[in-house]
Amino acid sequence: MKLFVTMLFAAMIIVNQSTDAHAADAGGDGYAGSRQCLECHADYYHGWKSTLHPYKFQTATPAAIVGDFTRNNTLNIDGHTVRMEKAGDKYFIHAIGPDGKEHAYLIKYLIGGFWKQLYVTEFPNGELHILPAMWIVETQKWQRCKNWYRTIYQISCTGCHNTGSQLNYDKATETYKTTWADKGVACEACHGPGRKHIEAARNKGDVYATIINPAKIPDIHRAAMVCGSCHNRGTTPDGKYGYPYGYKPGDQLNFMFTEKPKLHPDHTSKANRQQYVDWKKSGHAREGVLCWDCHFTHRRGKANKAQTKLPGNALCRSCHVVGQQGVHAIHSVNNCIGCHMPALGKRGVKGDVHSHEFRVISPADSIAAGGVGKQPNSCNLCHYHKNDDPAKLLEILERIKKERRDRRVF
Repeated sequence: MKLFVTMLFAAMIIVNQSTDAHAADAGGDGYAGSRQCLECHADYYHGWKSTLHPYKFQTATPAAIVGDFTRNNTLNIDGHTVRMEKAGDKYFIHAIGPDGKEHAYLIKYLIGGFWKQLYVTEFPNGELHILPAMWIVETQKWQRCKNWYRTIYQISCTGCHNTGSQLNYDKATETYKTTWADKGVACEACHGPGRKHIEAARNKGDVYATIINPAKIPDIHRAAMVCGSCHNRGTTPDGKYGYPYGYKPGDQLNFMFTEKPKLHPDHTSKANRQQYVDWKKSGHAREGVLCWDCHFTHRRGKANKAQTKLPGNALCRSCHVVGQQGVHAIHSVNNCIGCHMPALGKRGVKGDVHSHEFRVISPADSIAAGGVGKQPNSCNLCHYHKNDDPAKLLEILERIKKERRDRRVF
């Protein structure tokens, strides 16, 4: 019966709303909202605004829309033409609803816009749903989002795209009145609810005991869980939520979340949002090198959108001294990232996500899996070697390793 009622809600045309029904209830569960942080932490606040995190979820406005709603604005899905429309400052996607009829769904919120942009509508009962067409930035094309009306945003997504989410679900009426402290990933997503911290600062209390600084958590595993709570895939142990429902920075994530990563045959990641899964298997994890040792958390990165503290291979070389010997002499540029962080995953297009296991994926892994198509490797992912036989590449690598061992060069 509940599913039937939900489907009825979904079948209705979504009408325009002049106000945002999801305005932040910053006081909920101790959250204050990032604007409160600005008072004392202006540099951090403005730096954070230059990163990607604040824009993981935002209100749909002409300035924030990156998809083409006027010219290249149709997509065929299962024989039906999905049409994107701009009407003044409002945006709509015309699509088949769960009742089998076409409706014009108002786009109320946006997800992302740097690799791809997804479009969110609100059903009359307050459920939020990602619409069936998403825009891929690199290809400048529309692509399908599957099972859109079957996935409720509040159940599957809000924990990682919003900060301080209060679902406010009424079981009797089957309605949501969801609020957030911040629409995107904001200060309290990583530092925990800040209301007590603000009160302590104003009343000359213990400001350090009332907020979480992940970099000061002595247990590196628990510290990394702050990033891992979102850079991860899975469900709550009961299978209900697609994010660690109820998690706050400093909690023990593994008791609140069951990982369900998408993996290649050699168990490397094939999808976005699995950097934490990779990191746990890496030498960096064993040695205590954490996410923020490489990435800025409060400001734009150096010449890249990954927010790294140095551009490209310069970051690797700031810790690793590698000579021009053996396999490291193959390429004059010593492409650390190309070999040790191969682009195995997909965010918007295939190969736009780098592995964070920090190890070379050998052509031997592709051979064992039945080919490069089933298991990519570091060598064949290079544009220069993309058409080479992995067996021949492996032969070259093994010969170089043997020559080095024979010369006893260490």
